[in-house]
Amino acid sequence: MKNQYFGDIRDLFKYDLIQRILKELSSSQKFTFIPMLTKYDPKRGDGNKRDFARAKKDGRPGTNNERLIGFLKKYGEIDKDKRDFTKIGNYFKSEGIKVLIYKDKGHEYFEHKARDRYFKNIPGEYLHKSLVFVDPDIGLEVKNPTEKHLLYSKVRELYDRMDEGSILMIYQHFPREDHKKYPRRRANKLRDRTENLPICISDNEIIFFLLTKNEGLKNQLERIISRYKKDYPKRLIIGNVNHNAT
Repeated sequence: MKNQYFGDIRDLFKYDLIQRILKELSSSQKFTFIPMLTKYDPKRGDGNKRDFARAKKDGRPGTNNERLIGFLKKYGEIDKDKRDFTKIGNYFKSEGIKVLIYKDKGHEYFEHKARDRYFKNIPGEYLHKSLVFVDPDIGLEVKNPTEKHLLYSKVRELYDRMDEGSILMIYQHFPREDHKKYPRRRANKLRDRTENLPICISDNEIIFFLLTKNEGLKNQLERIISRYKKDYPKRLIIGNVNHNAT
């Protein structure tokens, strides 16, 4: 992830979904944000997808959340190199949701060579009764991963450390691959490493994979995801969810 992207249409989907899950869970979980922040890139035009009116017309996920749209809109008026993703904490706090945003002491940006230290230093408190959201620049590892990718070994590390009251949620960009086969392939690899098949939800641009240890919590999550899809039926695709859930 990069600060220059903060507040765009993809963020609307991301933060609205997180808010919905946390608001609708029967138990009280906090929002733990584990960013994999990379440096500002002046050559990239990303972060300019901010036409919220068009997004609403297109039925994009998150566009029913007028309060979140109002919060994110103002970041389109801020220079790309001055945006700060940590400000989203103010929004969640205003919604009555406890937020913990992880920071690696002494290091502003995520580094490929220092990933072991980065994940090892995440406090146990952050992985207790939390929605633990990991936000890499691109997503899960590829053949030659960089600082933009989350390694499967680190997924397993976080999964093993989190308690049964937590949810692990992973951000993934859609590559130029089959939009039906790709999520299934990634989900199966996550299952191979955690012994648990994730729930996945996609708008055909980005995917979120969600893993739990507790069957009851997973069932709750499936029902929430199913209801969320009904709000944006034209855009969302879900996997490993009971479609009869209400």
